[in-house]
Amino acid sequence: MDENQKGPFKSVTHKGSTVNVYHTPSKKNGKLYDSYTLIYTRAGATIRKSIANQKKALETAKKIAEQLSEGTAHVVALTPENVADYTAALKILRKFPSVPLASVCQQYAEAMDRLEAHGSTIMDAVLTHLAQKKKSAPSEIKVSVLLDEYLAAKEEEHLSPYYLKDLRRKLNRFAPSFPCSISSIKSGDIKKWITKQGSGRNAQNLHTSVSSFFSYAREMDHLPANEKHAAELVTKVKAKPSPIGIYTPEELAKILTHTPEELLPSIAIAAFAGLRSAELFRLDWSDIKDDQGHIELKAEKAKTGLRRLVPILPCLQLWLKSRQKNAGRVTPELSNLDNLTRKYAAICAKAGVKPQRNGFRHSFASYRIATEESVDKVALEMGNSPKKLISNYRELVTKPKAIDWFNVTPSRVRAAKKASKSKTGKESSKAPASKKPHP
Repeated sequence: MDENQKGPFKSVTHKGSTVNVYHTPSKKNGKLYDSYTLIYTRAGATIRKSIANQKKALETAKKIAEQLSEGTAHVVALTPENVADYTAALKILRKFPSVPLASVCQQYAEAMDRLEAHGSTIMDAVLTHLAQKKKSAPSEIKVSVLLDEYLAAKEEEHLSPYYLKDLRRKLNRFAPSFPCSISSIKSGDIKKWITKQGSGRNAQNLHTSVSSFFSYAREMDHLPANEKHAAELVTKVKAKPSPIGIYTPEELAKILTHTPEELLPSIAIAAFAGLRSAELFRLDWSDIKDDQGHIELKAEKAKTGLRRLVPILPCLQLWLKSRQKNAGRVTPELSNLDNLTRKYAAICAKAGVKPQRNGFRHSFASYRIATEESVDKVALEMGNSPKKLISNYRELVTKPKAIDWFNVTPSRVRAAKKASKSKTGKESSKAPASKKPHP
């Protein structure tokens, strides 16, 4: 309570000299502590003195009022012991010549009034304060040094090697751009860097990786514990949902006609099992259980982190029959997923088919729902919720078209190839028409 907003709790007067006593309780950590403030005038200056105990406050007010009235408020009878203490105190304060002894005593008394209720001393308070200051001081650890520590910690978590490789690739792009301490990086710096790297989903993924790195820095006390770090302050990039496009059975036949042998298994699995590109990139031949009739997507290879079994349909079985291996990557040994998707796009272009983002997965979902007439069943196969499947993947297609999709077999593609070569051969065998010479 402010003493100016309400009258004094008590006014102590002696021979015309008055000391006003105000009840000024203080609140800390939800708990109320008693406190009294003495206010009086001495030599034209207003003096304030805080005392925790009511009885002590009134006794002190009475003593001060008596001293003021007698003109001895500034005069105190000193014993030899008092003089020795005074002299010693002045010696101690030589390091701080501008601080009066009276001010030091007043601060000490006020501090002890508050600390005694908690059983603490001034030194306890000082040490706690310094420890907190040290903890909140900006860390000088360099981004590159902390990144090595972070990646090593992630490897110890036994995460997917594909995830670790992708994380390392992203953050190894980040570190060279910031040859400074992690505590000196501002949210605006991160925002500018992400904007330069790309947009849409790519920017989203970069932001997620950088934010994870900064969260680790905070956990390791390199950033303030109770504050949002710089990456959290960056507004998340909103990726525009890409339009859902599917391939027709005729377009799929063209694509498979122009697909090189080493990529045929992965495109066939994408088209007839609906695996995500990232899942295909991680897939091993040992995951394809042909004798059991399913593909096992282990938790560390599935995007959702949940193991699932995907049925090997008859058409897919035909495509894998002569190509099945015991072990090794199903896709070629490419350095990253982007290279795989670029190869798929190049095949589509060669086949004269417009590439569709996640086109094989979109197509599988749409045609599979049409043949099975069960969103729940297809959602389970694809590792999605039924709601997500309908909103993200499903295109309305007819059942005959769906049946035709799952009839794009190797023999059909071979026949298309043969017809294409035959047509090309006939065209090339035609001799150009000879021009009659001018007479």
